[in-house]
Amino acid sequence: MLKKLRAYYQEALVEHAHVSEQHEYEWFVTEQGELFGIKKEALTVKERELLATLFAPRKLMPPWMTEHERAWYRFLIQNDKQTFEQLPSSTYTRFIYFYIQKGTVDAHDFMEAIQSLFPYDVTIISETDQCFIVIEQQEENVASTLSELIDTLCSDFYIQLRAYIGQKCPHTVELAHMFLAEKRYFQVAITHKPEQRVYCIEDVFPLLLINNEDITYAMTFLQPIKQDPDIVKTMKTFFECNLNVSLAAKKLHMHRNSLQYRIDKLIEKTGIDIKQFKGALTVYLAILLYERH
Repeated sequence: MLKKLRAYYQEALVEHAHVSEQHEYEWFVTEQGELFGIKKEALTVKERELLATLFAPRKLMPPWMTEHERAWYRFLIQNDKQTFEQLPSSTYTRFIYFYIQKGTVDAHDFMEAIQSLFPYDVTIISETDQCFIVIEQQEENVASTLSELIDTLCSDFYIQLRAYIGQKCPHTVELAHMFLAEKRYFQVAITHKPEQRVYCIEDVFPLLLINNEDITYAMTFLQPIKQDPDIVKTMKTFFECNLNVSLAAKKLHMHRNSLQYRIDKLIEKTGIDIKQFKGALTVYLAILLYERH
């Protein structure tokens, strides 16, 4: 599709946001995350409406954004890898995605409301009028409280809201690829589990396999453990003993408390509670896939 648009609009189409007069273009993004703009003067009203149905419209950065927010916006939304060096350094980074399914909000007010619900500072950027991304660089786990936060936002702004909690990832330039992948996971989750409001990798991982989706970045949680065959063996035995710690400890010839300690460390490293069915299923499937390849 983008190739055909290039042929039709020729010099009126640009495929990046690094032009001197950004406001002279209508900006859109493809499902693959490719950003392109077409000069407004080259578009009719009907063409603009048609493009907005085929691609996600992309707005320019609002003037009230801070320098950190602008850097994150250029890195994630405009796919400008060079701005990575301008981002605040951290050991880990996690993205939390908010999607307004019904209703409208003032972007600035909504972002301030999101910030007020976190007990620490986070960076928030707006991709569209409906999509907001929280960039979190703390060690704390917000999954247990996010449902309550959404209840508060829904009642305050009279909207229907969905959220996806991304994985904790090493702070490298690969975050740009993780961002695009997790946006796709969020879409899959909403499509297959529309009744749910908050999603995480445990909810979506089996769906990715069923739908033959790319799971390259879905298995990031395995990184801290996959080089340790003893941990992998321990976890597989625990799963295959139906999450029974005592039985698994007996098969592994170790004390029950020692196994419980290993399980707790794995939960801490992966961010996934393997004592719950969804978490255990996700990690077990991921281990089997890792061993197969």
